[in-house]
Amino acid sequence: MLSARAYSLRQKSRLAISLSWIGGYTNVVALLGLGTVVSHMTGATTLMGKGLATRNAGQCVLFGTLLLMFLAGAALSAVMTEFAKRHGWRSKYVLPVVAEAALLSIIGIYLVRYPVPEGTIAYGMAGLAALAMGIQNATVTKISDAEVRTTHLTGIFTDLGLETVQYLFWSKDLLTKRRWERVGKLLIISRRHPSAQRLLLLVSIAGSFGFGAVIGCIAYGYLAGRALCAPACFLLWIVYVDLRTPIADVREMDLLNDPELKLHDLVNQLLPRDVFLYRIGCARGNLAHRAPDFQFWLDRIPDNCRVVVLAISPLTRFNSNAVLDLEAAVAKLHARSRKLIISGVTPIQFKTLNALGIARMMDVDNLCPDLEFAIARAIALAPGPSSRLRTVTRRSV
Repeated sequence: MLSARAYSLRQKSRLAISLSWIGGYTNVVALLGLGTVVSHMTGATTLMGKGLATRNAGQCVLFGTLLLMFLAGAALSAVMTEFAKRHGWRSKYVLPVVAEAALLSIIGIYLVRYPVPEGTIAYGMAGLAALAMGIQNATVTKISDAEVRTTHLTGIFTDLGLETVQYLFWSKDLLTKRRWERVGKLLIISRRHPSAQRLLLLVSIAGSFGFGAVIGCIAYGYLAGRALCAPACFLLWIVYVDLRTPIADVREMDLLNDPELKLHDLVNQLLPRDVFLYRIGCARGNLAHRAPDFQFWLDRIPDNCRVVVLAISPLTRFNSNAVLDLEAAVAKLHARSRKLIISGVTPIQFKTLNALGIARMMDVDNLCPDLEFAIARAIALAPGPSSRLRTVTRRSV
């Protein structure tokens, strides 16, 4: 969940349900313990404006701090994500999640020692809570490609209204002339309709946020500041689960020493200079692993590449989100007039890919049983000359 962008509805729903409750939980604990909500920037801006109009310096400082810290949290999330990306980290979003857990722990420890915070320190703790919410909101926004927000609900309820109307009109058109026998068909088709799927996602976010507010209020009544241990530990558990299952990386093949290539020198001589070969592998050896971030790999393919051969490991696991990530990568390759050939797909992997729509993303002829067939196919598709002049290197992406 923290390694690549969320493409599938299932992945986005998991993200929303897993993290939205933390927004509601933290918000209500901050309200009870610090006297203010910390993720509602619309309200903070309104109250800051009121403070300016009434010349209430304390109100201006408090809500101005919340605004600046939420903004700083979003910027900090972007910095940490970009740092992880530039250094080749497979789980690019781990740092922001760990940072949020650390901030919630600090606030919880403070509330345990000072149950009734006052003055500047109280403003500082509220600012740290807003910083944590800014980090979470920006991180989830980045993972979900701006489709999921987990720390506020204004946009969620706006989208709920819009999507509900779209779904109702679609249902009405399907059930015209009182053909009530179509109701059963409607329920089956609804599972695939975009508006119905979007509604499910939005309801999940709102429900999770509300659930977090309820249990946060109950937990604070019994545990006070210790209540923040729950979201902090949950965030660290997410990090642990994400790091426990290894993620594959993609390396450019060493044509002179690759164990699967039988005729190393011949391949090196025949391979056109605009054909590049890559292999999916795992640094932890012969362990089952998740598919890599294909978008991250794609950004590092040389500009002169026209045909890409990607050798799949039999231990690579594909889920719907990984296939959608691969589909987005293939579409981007096609937009750049490049072709992708996949080799080494096992029957189980092909069954998964086929069930999730591999045929709509690429030519089935470009799915080759082994590497030698894939190279032959690449040579046939390559537009360039048959001499390979570039230096063979091995790069990790």
